[in-house]
Amino acid sequence: MLKIKWVNAREGVDIYLPLSFRRKYKLFSNKITFHFGSFNKKLTVKFKKKLSNNKVCLSDKWKGNVFIPEDLTYEFKVAKNSLHIGPMILWVAANNDERLDKRLYNLQRRIEQYVPKRGMICVCSEEGIDMKKQKIRGYYFQPNVTNDHQLKWKKATFSSPGAVFKRVPLSKKTNQFLMESTNDKMFNSYFFNKWEMWEWLSPDSYLKKHLPETKKLEKLKQINKMLREYPIIYVKPIRGSEGKKIINLKKSKSKIHIKDDVNTRKSVHRLKEYSLLQKRINGSRQYMIQQGVPTRYQSRHVDFRIYMQKNQYHKWKSSGMTARVSNKGSIITNLRCLDYWLNGRKALQQIFKLSKEEAIAQERKIIRICKRACRKVDEIGHYGDITIDFVVDKKRHVWILEMNLRNVYPVEDPSLAGKVKGTPFKYAMSIAGFPEPRKGKKIKGIR
Repeated sequence: MLKIKWVNAREGVDIYLPLSFRRKYKLFSNKITFHFGSFNKKLTVKFKKKLSNNKVCLSDKWKGNVFIPEDLTYEFKVAKNSLHIGPMILWVAANNDERLDKRLYNLQRRIEQYVPKRGMICVCSEEGIDMKKQKIRGYYFQPNVTNDHQLKWKKATFSSPGAVFKRVPLSKKTNQFLMESTNDKMFNSYFFNKWEMWEWLSPDSYLKKHLPETKKLEKLKQINKMLREYPIIYVKPIRGSEGKKIINLKKSKSKIHIKDDVNTRKSVHRLKEYSLLQKRINGSRQYMIQQGVPTRYQSRHVDFRIYMQKNQYHKWKSSGMTARVSNKGSIITNLRCLDYWLNGRKALQQIFKLSKEEAIAQERKIIRICKRACRKVDEIGHYGDITIDFVVDKKRHVWILEMNLRNVYPVEDPSLAGKVKGTPFKYAMSIAGFPEPRKGKKIKGIR
């Protein structure tokens, strides 16, 4: 581990390194390439015998180019005449400063409870990103603050993160700026909607078998046509969350039975009698129609949620799965209509009367399907933290409903919280060049 000290250096010297570094890392040139986050610069180096092995001194003339606080400790790698210090991670957690400031305490709790305290963890809002000056205004986390009643965030202006964990949609310009400045090391790079998910996944013949039939809604007759093909369909906003504005339609011999997200019910002979549908077709918000694949357990709607995340070895893994059981009569299972949740594997056993071994086999099948879906969206952008909502029908066939970036939290099952909330930061540190050492092993060059 290293500490950084800013000093008034001698003329012609940019960085002081311990003399022991020279022989240990074969640094025989008077120049070294220094890396911190995405910042890199060839610096003139001087080795000092009296400088301790855990300290590096930087000339204060570079303070305007890179912000490195002295109150943190850093890991480092030395290779090919380059010194890498870090990790330096940026967490874009809000769209404006007011929202960020309100969330600081909760963001702090997440880091304290679930995130490895390594290097420099920064947080900002989109409002704090100044593309013209190429600076970011936000906060960095101080793990050594001992006062439990004090925020451990310190205001700072920094730049050049090694990796970006994006938790909110950003404007195209801001998105492009962060992608370019980090060399594509920002994950959850584009927040796609439900229709885009269908467009990206459905060309894959294997995945299409696990997607409910979906059409962009443009005319009322499309609904009538789909009702002739499927007994139940859903009308959903293309962009939206929390189950808002979803309509469920079910056709009987003489009537169409309609239920909305607040459990309002209506039965009509013809869809023209239900004026809300035509209003939505004519409105500015886009909708789609989707084949209904409901699963019911004890007269309640059930769907599953799986947390798919990239680990520090850049592999998609499941961080856990839950089943969500709705209130009686509800067509949605989000938090406002959720009655209770079950552990995913136990739910498979309970609902489908499976043995433990059969439930494990079904879970593995689900994970294979979800990994394939994650790899497919990775062909379009850079992703690392996705939840997938799906249902399992009576024949145990898996149907993907949604892939979410914003709705990863809260985690219903507290036993999954540590893995779900910590893994994205481990991935961020890894793509920034500082993977966490495996237990019992050291990664070459990292101290």
